[in-house]
Amino acid sequence: MAKILVVDDEPLTIDMLTAYLDLLGHESVGALSGRQTWDILAYQKPDLILLDIMLPDTSGIDICREMRTKPEWADVPIVMISAHSPPMIEEATQAGANDYLKKPINLNNLKDSLKRNGIG
Repeated sequence: MAKILVVDDEPLTIDMLTAYLDLLGHESVGALSGRQTWDILAYQKPDLILLDIMLPDTSGIDICREMRTKPEWADVPIVMISAHSPPMIEEATQAGANDYLKKPINLNNLKDSLKRNGIG
């Protein structure tokens, strides 16, 4: 069982993704903002982060970029999630994201991404 942090400003998206992760046998916690993300990361190290690009107080890309500068977070896979187009995907990849899922996310796409990132 992996611990997965789900970051999205839409509570329904967090609910859906945590339900999917539950079905797949993983533990998850949700964050609605960049601030909540950093608060959670202060006391937990997830095995993977599902990170929305657009958040109310910061960009998921900025969070990803900052995490990649910190040795304690450099090895945590980050899967960016967004409804945005390819330029955002490229920017997320340059920031250090390991993978990208386009919204709406279905169970099979999520499962495939988890496998690509070492979460079985």
